[in-house]
Amino acid sequence: MKIKVINIVNHPPAYEGHRGRPRPEVNWDLPNGSWVGIWGYEWQDIAGNKVLGVADDLEYEVWQPDLRADKIYGHTFKSGLVHKLFPTVKKKFIHGFHLREDLYSEILMYELEKEVNSGQPIIIHLNAGFRFINIPILKKFYKKVPIIGQFYTNSRDIFQTPKTKNILKLINAAKKRFELGNYYRKIKYIVPSVTEGVDYLEKKFGTKVFYRNFGNFGRDFNDWKRDKTKLEARKTLGIDEEKFVMFSSSRLTPIKQIDKMLEVLGKLKHDNFICYISGRGDDGYEKYLNDIIEKNNLQSKIEFIGYVDFVLLKDYYQSADLVISTSYQDAGPAPVSNAAALEAPALLTATGIGYEFYKQHDVGIIVPVDDYDKWLIEIENVINGKEVKIADRKDIEKYGDWEVISNYYYNIYKNIVKTKQKV
Repeated sequence: MKIKVINIVNHPPAYEGHRGRPRPEVNWDLPNGSWVGIWGYEWQDIAGNKVLGVADDLEYEVWQPDLRADKIYGHTFKSGLVHKLFPTVKKKFIHGFHLREDLYSEILMYELEKEVNSGQPIIIHLNAGFRFINIPILKKFYKKVPIIGQFYTNSRDIFQTPKTKNILKLINAAKKRFELGNYYRKIKYIVPSVTEGVDYLEKKFGTKVFYRNFGNFGRDFNDWKRDKTKLEARKTLGIDEEKFVMFSSSRLTPIKQIDKMLEVLGKLKHDNFICYISGRGDDGYEKYLNDIIEKNNLQSKIEFIGYVDFVLLKDYYQSADLVISTSYQDAGPAPVSNAAALEAPALLTATGIGYEFYKQHDVGIIVPVDDYDKWLIEIENVINGKEVKIADRKDIEKYGDWEVISNYYYNIYKNIVKTKQKV
């Protein structure tokens, strides 16, 4: 009997982020005039497809909560991977002393219980971050089937105690740590994003951590080969050859710290620069970023390009004197991998698998996630002629080899089931 992996996404489809763009190929109209759709681009979809490419004794399903859905919608891709959308509501809960809101799907819980009781070997694969949608799953099933928690961001700050003398804040932090302890002791297996922080889980709860010395997410870099010089790319894009060009690419959300980057750029002594920023965020956050631009008189130096096609995106990378990634916490981030593949200079914060690659190979410029003065110093240094060591393309290809990574996940699934059967 085949092992079935059910990989549960903890966020709904990114309808807001794709507004104004065509629907995905897989979509359904809803009675209320709205629609739901499956892009098949979630990390869980990509990893599942790759694992199915090396394993013929696995079934792989991706389950995703969807605030639009009125019933379960599902699609089977050519690889055999199944992606399902489940009706979901927002639910309030208390963490520490704070009221929070997160997702909950009663029908997802019902369907999961049917799978667990089916007699087929089941593995539940979750995002290990603390989310309400995971709490009932862990509580109900952690003794019944293996549950893998995967970190997509740096886990170093999970049990952090705030540096404060405020008694209420300290009590709140202690309550949170107690709740987190109850949460993480139910996750017996961990796939880390980065190594920092997970040793605490090993020591505290006896968690099995699946370490590795390569990426947790593979990349096919065949299309990410430099085909233009910096000047050729600038000519294509109509960018002044004399300007210092920076490029940043990400979702426009607070954790990416684009606001902090803009504030740093506003302090630059150098005047002849421009920074292009790709990606989109919600209307309120984009307005917030534009307010920062206006406050710092950066209107002529910052250009948001939104989502652009691959050829244009690649040209912006190739035109850059410096690719910048400023995430506070991240699983990737993908832009620094793209920069490495295109042999472009990069400055990045110390988070994510991209950071571990740059650190391992001693390339790029790595800055602390929250030392904004250091960001300013390093950007000024590069503008003033500091050489940035560029990654070797061959190294990033090895680091993101999907054949190695997909077998890593496949072996985890197989070994966990074998261990469970022996108990």
